[in-house]
Amino acid sequence: MADRAPPAAPWFRTYLWGPQKHDLAYAFGSAEFRRHFRDVLVGERQGRRYAIAMFSLIATIVVALTLALPGFDRSFVLLLPVYFIAFNAAEYLLHRFPMHRRMKGMELVFEHVTVHHNFYADEHYYYESPRDFYAVVLPFHVFLSLSAAICSGALVAYLVAGAGHALFFAWVGYAYYLLYELLHFCYHTNEDNLVRALPFIDRLSRAHRLHHRTSLMTRYNFNITFPIFDRLCGTSYRAREADPT
Repeated sequence: MADRAPPAAPWFRTYLWGPQKHDLAYAFGSAEFRRHFRDVLVGERQGRRYAIAMFSLIATIVVALTLALPGFDRSFVLLLPVYFIAFNAAEYLLHRFPMHRRMKGMELVFEHVTVHHNFYADEHYYYESPRDFYAVVLPFHVFLSLSAAICSGALVAYLVAGAGHALFFAWVGYAYYLLYELLHFCYHTNEDNLVRALPFIDRLSRAHRLHHRTSLMTRYNFNITFPIFDRLCGTSYRAREADPT
């Protein structure tokens, strides 16, 4: 199948993973899909532009919420690990189920497989140019869905404990989201990248690389940040057992 450049797309096309990205006749994880994705659907500047835009957006929200937080409240110290565990569980459940299983009404979320895992499959785990950034950062419609979930939780916190607790819940939610994106972005850097010299980044990256094996991706290593619920649910696949190198 010969690649044909699509007609000029509107500006907002940069921020969406459209259905044509996975409605192709290429084999899963094939070099043909990667070439089509890079050269026809993304382009050099678009991948870099999208990553910068999304990281800037999430970081700006975190900074704004930090400035809006009220003075120190001792209850925040107690709530921080509770919220962290809750977001870690949400990360695990979202990744294990709708992102890796076709579920009615959540087809767009399944593009995690048909785009991200299709592009970064098996040995093709590392990005090679800024074009590839587009397949690393979560798409904008997922940002909107996660924002709706965080705001819903903040509303509950507001009704129960007031505005300060609502802001704190939202701050933890977006800070966790930013941590997710930063770590995931680091995982897909090449092994000779300076960031991979950090032991905990390298260890987490190796576990995530195992998740990107096509034979393992629906069964193991669903936590992206820290493998708390992978360990609790028995879905942790240890790198030293599967990849002694």
